[in-house]
Amino acid sequence: MSEEYSLEIKHLNKYFNVDGKSVEILKDINLQIKKGEFITIVGHSGCGKSTLLKIVAGLVDYSDGEVIRNGKPAKEPDVDCGMVFQEHRLLPWLKIKDNVGFGLDKSDKEKWYKTVLQYIELVNLKGFENAYPSQFSGGMSQRAAIARGLVANPEILLLDEPFGALDAMTRVQMQKELLRIWKEEQRTMIMVTHDIDEAVFLGERIIVMSARPGEIKEIITTDKYSRRNRGSSGFAAYKKKIYDYFFQDSAELLEEAEFMI
Repeated sequence: MSEEYSLEIKHLNKYFNVDGKSVEILKDINLQIKKGEFITIVGHSGCGKSTLLKIVAGLVDYSDGEVIRNGKPAKEPDVDCGMVFQEHRLLPWLKIKDNVGFGLDKSDKEKWYKTVLQYIELVNLKGFENAYPSQFSGGMSQRAAIARGLVANPEILLLDEPFGALDAMTRVQMQKELLRIWKEEQRTMIMVTHDIDEAVFLGERIIVMSARPGEIKEIITTDKYSRRNRGSSGFAAYKKKIYDYFFQDSAELLEEAEFMI
């Protein structure tokens, strides 16, 4: 594996056994992701996006192929690869500081607290370290989940629709926050989303996947100006290109959506 890549996937296939039958979920996935890239993955429900992330995380085994993560085969979870889920999965009986630092070595309590507080501050939750999850909004809970994903200093952060349950305004705010964190931390980030607007806004490259079995139909490289300006013609062009993979008459769909607005 080249040192410039955080992740290399070669001819990856994944099958599940359903009622005694082998069902193909992922088909011949080939992908290289450079260190520090922000990649978004978009596709229909059931196309294997989340399964792909779990394989990269070492939470799910693959049937054949090769997955090299940070120079090693991705066969099991590792501190070099963090993950944030759609549900924040905070433990309700623990304070936020204890949720964020849950997986860290606590033998040196001063060092532990300093590290935890650093990431609580990074996600703009300073002053809430002694609060409980029940006292948090959805957006605040996801900030804490992102801090927990980053606190072990992973090379790669995987995000499985982390903003899917948030309202529209909070979602946009969290997208901007995630970009800020990405720039500050310079981590490799790979994010699964159903939201095409979100995929364009965040992704330096957008992985477009087909319906099951999930295959990579195209990898779209975006330019910084267009993806950061939702009202630009370039942003609209990227959205249309993705819509064209999933829907017929996408131009009519976009016109109808604009008319409804």
